[in-house]
Amino acid sequence: MNRIENFFPRITKKISILVLGSHPNNTIFSFNYHNVYHINKFLLQCKEKINSPGHILVDIGSGRSPYYLIFSDIVSKYIAVDSSESLPKNESRAIEQIPGIAETVPLTDAIADIVLCNQVLEHVNDPSKAANEMYRILKPGGKCIGSVPHVSPVHLEPYDFRRYTDLGVKQLLQNAGFVEITVEGNGGVHSTAALMIAMDWMLTPRREGEPQRFSSTKALLLSPLVGLMNTIGLILDSWLGNKQRTPANLCWTAIKPFHE
Repeated sequence: MNRIENFFPRITKKISILVLGSHPNNTIFSFNYHNVYHINKFLLQCKEKINSPGHILVDIGSGRSPYYLIFSDIVSKYIAVDSSESLPKNESRAIEQIPGIAETVPLTDAIADIVLCNQVLEHVNDPSKAANEMYRILKPGGKCIGSVPHVSPVHLEPYDFRRYTDLGVKQLLQNAGFVEITVEGNGGVHSTAALMIAMDWMLTPRREGEPQRFSSTKALLLSPLVGLMNTIGLILDSWLGNKQRTPANLCWTAIKPFHE
């Protein structure tokens, strides 16, 4: 009986991965497609510009380090910093895990060639301190790479505190001392609307004291409709113009100057 009971969840999980992909390589049938497609593309472009091997990378607010594979072949050390409960147990990849928070990173000054901070600053208590810490641990000439949502349903409550504009991201990084700051949005209002609707469908209702949950069954059942919405969003952005006023997501790069 137990074999039968366990059979259907296993099959459902396999079908779900086949249809929706797995984070961060989600397909167009996933609610999160427009965000992760942009982040993956942006990080790959950043990697191509870095090119040379042997770098030390610090992933702040790393969680399960979903973007490790993008940088694994150009780093000599990959350091994941997050709360102890967010770091995966029994990590088998070549990742050094260090429990800590973005506002007080437990690393020495000027240790990193690259700092990665994806989808984190909207969740920290003090983003200015977090930006200052990223600056502190970077070597002069080091690169800070990251992303934040511009538009998004409330998620990961009770730790979802703010949304950003490209102007706000630039101001935050400038105030920390960074230069050569570029901020890129991921699409137009139509793609953003598709992502917002689909993400809202998948999240459980907000209830005081209850954490968010995603319905994997709903995600699978609604995947044809989500795929259609995502495709229409891309087409309408192309046809009606992408004004860059309402991207769902923002990605940035910034440099720590050699001379302060």
